[in-house]
Amino acid sequence: MNNWKVWTAFVLVFCFGVTCGVLGSGVFVKQRIVKFKELKGSGFGGGKRFLRKIESQVQPDAVTMKEIRRIVAKNRKEIRQVRNEASDQILQIFTTTEQEINTLLTPEQQERFAKITERIRKRIQRIKLLRSLQK
Repeated sequence: MNNWKVWTAFVLVFCFGVTCGVLGSGVFVKQRIVKFKELKGSGFGGGKRFLRKIESQVQPDAVTMKEIRRIVAKNRKEIRQVRNEASDQILQIFTTTEQEINTLLTPEQQERFAKITERIRKRIQRIKLLRSLQK
């Protein structure tokens, strides 16, 4: 007679655990997706995180917040431009470094080194392409 009560309690506890696990996982995954979307294609969140902190912690009025958004957007463009210029300079330095190292290597080592540098160049090109698409 008491056997069915034990089994019912066991099944209810199990179902409650499954429900909590599913709901908890759903909330966790949703938060991760939101954070990922903020970072997608925008370097440091495109200023979104910075704006959210200003809005929640400084609590400016609507007119001031609109002006703050305008300033952040303007400066984001300047930051992007500086980043692009810096990446060109970094690529030039990388090329010079590659040439200097190449003179020290044997032909077999040069082949292996060329594979490494080719992968790096492809990665740099992908980053440049992504940044050009952001504009």
